[in-house]
Amino acid sequence: MKERKKLQRKIVAIKCKGQKNPKRLIIFSDKSVFEISEDVFVSANLEIGSKVDEHFLEELEEKETGRKAFYSALTLLNYRMRSTAELRKRLFEKEYNHDTIDRVIEKLNERKFLNDESFARAFINDKINNRFLGPIALRHELFPHKLNNELVEKLLLNAYEETPEEELVERLLIKRRINEGQKLTQKEKNRLINYLQRRGHTWGVINNVLNKRMV
Repeated sequence: MKERKKLQRKIVAIKCKGQKNPKRLIIFSDKSVFEISEDVFVSANLEIGSKVDEHFLEELEEKETGRKAFYSALTLLNYRMRSTAELRKRLFEKEYNHDTIDRVIEKLNERKFLNDESFARAFINDKINNRFLGPIALRHELFPHKLNNELVEKLLLNAYEETPEEELVERLLIKRRINEGQKLTQKEKNRLINYLQRRGHTWGVINNVLNKRMV
């Protein structure tokens, strides 16, 4: 293996390929061809007549893979905000290795393209405002994102101070067309309680709201 890496190949031609995503085809004296993106090519400072060994080409391949992984991550983030854990999982599904993913995550953090706190805040606000979820359901939905527990609890506390859980239960009752003072059978009441609990609301809050409405 060591002897193979010492062997050098001479570049005899360099050709351009594509316009939207320009690449360079590097042609060697042994007629082998190596393809890399334009920006990786520029960083490598290659020209006709240059001699490179296998180790250098492996480094270029690593840079090329890192570049592709970075732009894959940007595409995912442009579609919607994501947590670090979710983005890591998606990149792994695209068959990038852990070292490459670690470098991409670090680069995104340095450029402030990835922020778990901003993601969690937006996620919580969306689930509260659009689905009227309670804290139990929200903790469950946030769990796969592997966020810091203290951060999650702080953001949940702030969110439910701004929009109290009782208010969300009231909205769900309106959505179900349950009017104030409406009489329900025990079966209907049990079904309603189950519905509110599936939305992640705590029994104490559900009970208080139902008692106030006298349903």
